[in-house]
Formats: sequence, C-alpha cells, structure tokens
Amino acid sequence: MAPPRRRGRFKQRPITGSSETATTERSVFFGRFWVGGAALALLVGVAAGAAALALLGALVLLAAGLGWAWNRAALRGVAYARDLSAARVLPGDEITLTIRVTNAKPLPIPALQVEEDLAAALVVLDRPATPSGAPGRQAVRIVAAVGPFERATWRVRLRCPTRGLHTVGPATLRAGDGFGFFACRRTIAGPGPAMSVLVYPRVVALPALGLPPRQPFGDLRGDDRLFRDPSRIVGARDHRPEDPLTTVHWPATARAGRLQVRVEEPSTALHLGVFLNLDTFDRYWEGLDLVTAERGVVLAASVAAWADRARWAVGVAANGIVAGSDQPLRVRPGRGPGQMPRILEGLAKITPYSTVAFPRELRSAATGFPRGSTLLLITARMPEALVATLAVLRDGGHRLVLIPLAECPLPPLRGLVVRRVREEGLDEPPTSAGEREADGAAAVKRAAPG
Repeated sequence: MAPPRRRGRFKQRPITGSSETATTERSVFFGRFWVGGAALALLVGVAAGAAALALLGALVLLAAGLGWAWNRAALRGVAYARDLSAARVLPGDEITLTIRVTNAKPLPIPALQVEEDLAAALVVLDRPATPSGAPGRQAVRIVAAVGPFERATWRVRLRCPTRGLHTVGPATLRAGDGFGFFACRRTIAGPGPAMSVLVYPRVVALPALGLPPRQPFGDLRGDDRLFRDPSRIVGARDHRPEDPLTTVHWPATARAGRLQVRVEEPSTALHLGVFLNLDTFDRYWEGLDLVTAERGVVLAASVAAWADRARWAVGVAANGIVAGSDQPLRVRPGRGPGQMPRILEGLAKITPYSTVAFPRELRSAATGFPRGSTLLLITARMPEALVATLAVLRDGGHRLVLIPLAECPLPPLRGLVVRRVREEGLDEPPTSAGEREADGAAAVKRAAPG
C-alpha cells in the first residue's frame, strides 16, 4: 500500500522540451487536513443549517482551488533564454550574462524567482551571489514580478580572473499563485550542453620572466636545417631498419604488399615542443601544489606565444586531462593563424592534476617532432625515469631545454640547456588592458575564434 502524501510534498508533472526538467509543485499552506476539514465543515454546515460554518468551508475550498489552478499555470507559457557576451576571454576580462524571461500568457506572475547557477571561479560584480549546493558553484538570484505578455531582461556582469572552462547553468525558475498558498519550480539547462566561458591562460612577455626576447634558449640553429614537416606527406618509400614504427604508411603498405614509410615534405621551419609536467610531488598521494601547477601552465603559454610570433612550428603536450575528454593534452606542431588559439584552448581546459606518467607521455608525444627539433621541458620534479627519457631523446637528435620550477633538481645530462625564470612574474595578473596588450595576449585574443 502506498504511503499517504504528506503536506508540502512535491508532485511531478512532465513537461515538453528536452532542455527542461519536470515542473514540480507543492503546497505551502494547504494540506489534506485543511482540504478535508473545509469539506467536512461545508457538509456539516449545510446539514445542520449553520450558514457561517458552511460559508467558511466554502471559502477555504474556493481559495485552495483558485490558488492551485493559478500555481499550476504560473510557469506555463514562460520562456527562458540566456546569452553570454563572449565565449572566450583573457584573464581579468569582464563579460555580461543576459537573462530574458518572457511570460506569453494573460496571467501575471506576482513573484518570479530566477536562480542561475555559475562556476565559483566567475566573480559576480553587480549582484550578490550565494554558495550553491554543489562544490565549486555559486548562485545568482533575481526576484521580480512579470506581468501578462511581458518580457523581463536582466544583465549580470561577470569577471573572469581564473583560467579554465567555466560553465553557466542550469537555471531554476520558481513561482506560485498570488495568494502564496502554492509554489512551483522548473529547472532549465539550456539548449544542448550547459553554456560555458573559456578563460585562456595568461601570456607573459619573456623579459618579465628574466629571459631575453631574442634567442632565449641559445643559438638553436643546427648544421642541418632541413627538417621534415609531418603535416605534409609527399609520397612513400620502402621501410629501412632505422625508420621508427610511427612513420609507417599503412595504406601504401597494403597496396604495395611490403612495408612502406611516409616521405614528408622538407621544411626549414624550426620546431619547438613545449612539454609540461604537472607532477608537483614524487608520489600522487602526497598532494598537489596548485600554485606551481598554474605557474607551469602560464609559462607554457608564454613560451608557445613567443615561438608562434617567431614563426616557429610549435606544439604542446602535458600529462593532464583536457576538460570534456579523457585524453591528455597534445597539440601537434604547426604554424598558422589557428595554431596559437588551439594551444591556448588546450592549456585553458587542462586540469592541474596529472593523470599519466610524464616520462611515457613525453616519449610518446616527442615522436611527432622531426629530428633536430627543440624540446622544452617545464617541470618541478626530476625522477630517474624522466632523466632516462631525456637521454634517449638527446641521443635521437633532439635539442633539450629545461625550465625548472620550484626546487626541481638539475640532472647531470650532457647537452641539456637550463633556463631559469622569475617565478614571481608568473603570479601577478595584468591590471589593465594596456599590460595585456603589452604582453602580446591581446593579439592572440583577436585571432581566437568566437
């Protein structure tokens, strides 16, 4: 036997639309006791000829019926829309969240409450915000009366100080009848996935880091400047014993009946690989140094921006998972107007938690760089496995550059170029648009999509 419905319990009512959940309704004042008592008073009053008792029961039932019907129709015909003034911004930029509610029915909504859920990393400037029920979230509440066939618009200014992918939504609408006897609620996630704003990592000029703006890693011009461009395939040839397995051209192998490798177009462009190690302790259960991890992200973005302006073919890899996927960050080396926004987007979405062994990720990602490339390593730890991987890459013809963070020990590796930076420059965000323009990040913003 089903348990009796208690006073104030929500009743589910399905609605249409894939972006909305079911509307829930509850009684604030009336319960079974009130409705049953009013009906009993009406019957007793009519049977006993007590007009006052019968009138009291009728008035209670009438108020309950009108309030229930009004509340049931309160959120019908209500359309909700939100919009962000920008989807990709730089740290410190301000954006505007526009909220629109349209009441497309002749019945007014005396008190409509809009509760918009936001990431806690977004700073609400012109309205109070309260912590949400979920960790890392906050809520902005707006209460207003919306008349018949009226559209209400609110604008919320947000500041974006922290790098990352920050979601906006879902939103919750609450309303009720004009008497305050009933209340209803609807949750709206928005069309498709929840809205989000992508905050790029900071880009700092090399002089601010203590590095010279020209040739910060020494003279990187080798004797042989003809490198292979892995993005341009001009043919295939027979496999040789010294060819790595990653260069095998499998379609050509199937056609020829023997092992073939790709022949890549020669290129005189210098290649730079930026490899970021997010391990801040030797063992993962020891914790995480978020400050050091964020410094590494800022440094990787700054070096990549410098290489892009120097017309290098630059690629980035790290051992952190990209938000919205289950893969570590890996951007193949390339040039062009879309390469830097692609790198910044990957660094913006990366989580500060290492998920794969960095020596293995470094060894795997380095296969995408031709022999003679410069591989720049940013790390706060130097385990023995990483030293062994660096020795293998050096013996494979790559030039190695190390930027140590925190108390990273220096390995006794021949040919390793070490460059130290002023880490305090990685923690000071730009305070004005002029400083952001000076460090070159505004130019990247203009090239970024959206």
